[in-house]
This record gives sequence, C-alpha cells and structure tokens, in this order.
Amino acid sequence: MKKLRFMSNDPTIGFINIRRRSSLTKSIVMEIINKESNFMHPEGKIQLLDGTALDCYPLGRPAAPQRAEVKEAEEKLFFSNAFRFLQYRDRIMSDSRMFLCPVPIQSGIAYTGTSGFQRPTLGIYLEWWLNCERALTCDENGTKKLVYQINGSTLSGMNKCGVVDTNGKTETKYVFSFSSLWSSFIRINSRYDEAKSLYEAYSLKRVVEILDKENLSLIDDKEMEILYLKSVLCRQQKDMANEMKQLEVMIDMLKTRLFHEHRDELKAIMANYEEKKEKKEQREKEIYEERKELRRKLKSGEIDNKQYQKQLTPLKKEKEDNDYMVREYRREALRALFPRLWFITIDDVEKFCSGLGHAFNEEELG
Repeated sequence: MKKLRFMSNDPTIGFINIRRRSSLTKSIVMEIINKESNFMHPEGKIQLLDGTALDCYPLGRPAAPQRAEVKEAEEKLFFSNAFRFLQYRDRIMSDSRMFLCPVPIQSGIAYTGTSGFQRPTLGIYLEWWLNCERALTCDENGTKKLVYQINGSTLSGMNKCGVVDTNGKTETKYVFSFSSLWSSFIRINSRYDEAKSLYEAYSLKRVVEILDKENLSLIDDKEMEILYLKSVLCRQQKDMANEMKQLEVMIDMLKTRLFHEHRDELKAIMANYEEKKEKKEQREKEIYEERKELRRKLKSGEIDNKQYQKQLTPLKKEKEDNDYMVREYRREALRALFPRLWFITIDDVEKFCSGLGHAFNEEELG
C-alpha cells in the first residue's frame, strides 16, 4: 500500500504559503484598524462602546515624549493599580481625561508588528477587560489575573502574553483563543486613535492622585465575579476539549493495534457483512419490482384490494426483516471479538479493510 505524501519537493512552497497567510493576517489587521479608526465620534466628544458620550478637552500642544524614568514609574503604577482601576471603572469612564490616560505598554503580533496596538489608554484597557473574556484569567489556585500585554503569532496561535495579578506581580502566560484576544484589543484601541492626538489626557500618576483624594468606597463587584467565572468556565471547557482530543488519539491507536492483531478475523467479518448486504440490496430490487407488478394488477383489476394487501404484506415484512438482519449483524458481529470495546464499529473495520484513513494505514505503522 502506497504511503500518501503531503509535502511538495519544492522547498519554496512552504515559504509561499507562509507569505500568503501573513499577507492575509496583515489585511485582516488593517481592515479592523481602518474600520474602527474611521468611527465618527460626536464633535468634541468620544463615544464609548456602551454609547456613553464624554466631553473632551482640546489639547493645547502636543504632549512631550515621556522620559525613560517617568515611563518606568507609570508602568509600575499601572501594574500596582490595575485591579483598582477596574474596580473604579465607572469613575474613570466618566471623565475623558482619565479614559484617554496613556498606558506605556506596547503589544505586538507576528507579521504585523505593533500596528493597531500603539498608544493604548486606560479606558481602552478597561473596555477591553470588560468585553474580552480571554483578557481575564485565573491560575490553578484561583488567583485572578488581567492580560496587559499581547505577544504571539496570529498564524500558529502560539503566544506569551503579559498578565498581572491583584498584587501587581507580572508574568508571561499562554492564553487560549489568541485570535479573540488580539483582534478585540485592536478593534477597541483603533476606535480612539484620533482622540488620542486631539484631546487632553491625565497621566497615570494624576489618575491615582484623584482616586486617592476622592477616597471612593470599594465596589461590591458582582459583575467582575461573573466575568471571571465565565473565564474559568471557558478554560475548563478548553481543557476538556484537549483531553477529548487526546482520548480520541489513544482510542485510534488502540483500534489500529487491535485491528492488526485480528486482521484475518476482521476480513472474514467484513466479507460476511458485504455478502449479507449485497443479498439484501438484490432482494430489495426484486421486492420493488414485485410491488410494482402488484400495483399494476390492482389498477388493471386483475386483483382486488384485499388480494393486493394480502400479497403486499409479506413483501413489506421481508424487507423489514432483511434490514433488521443486516443492522443486527453490524451491531453484533464485533461483540464476540471485542466484547467490552463498544466504541469499535463496523465502519472502523470497513476503513481498515479498505485501506482508507490515516489511522489505519499499514505503512504508517512501520
């Protein structure tokens, strides 16, 4: 039996496919950026995802680039207050200067770089955390974490994203459903591109000072608890799906070994099955013709309805019995050979005996 070849002898094919897929990724990213950056906010305002319109304050002059030490201090403030910002999101998202507060974190993805990730703001992070379940995560101990930085490949889905916990401790972590993570961030971030250049924004230091001064009471955040529970549920579902895939692989390996050990018996079973099926199909054709002849005789008056039903009934019963016989053989033929392996079906054996299917390819087994 010949082994199927899936690779071309041309070494450029793989590179061409990668280039095509990377070009497709770039076009998807640019489509998102162009669509969202063209969103028309009301004059002198920004309109949030929930429809709220915030008054904005025109920027007198462009903000000077942050010095390295200031950027580092702002980054630390962001990490140590990330969950606090989330708790006071209603306050922050009621003031455009807080919403547009720049966050000195740079994300990026393979093939498109930082496009769509530039100049994120505090409000953008809040909207993203509230609207992307994958941006909220928990570890095995139930420690809540927020994704703050996106890094990975759009083609393979492999990623190492930055996460921060309630104590401001950061680490890198693989995040499931990477495409939903980066695409939602780009969509929200691009929506406010123009506003970042037009309107006044506080620094993170100023936002923290305002929150400290106002001394707002802590929020009993049921909404976030629900979001985190949904995130945990999604992760568990993903884990279960992965375990099911592993189980399927193990079952296929078991089937392959068993089928090779009982090759002769299985060929005999399939030969018997094919014989029964052919006889059934041949008899079905004959019954069909006999029923046609009965209908002709009934219409021509050669027999009455009583005679017609008397002759038709045994034909219908014979067809049902033949169907049942083949169906039962399909169900029971393997029970004597594999009495406890209920997941092995006649279809599996048929694939094995006909040489179809990667799992049953003899040359694949070596």
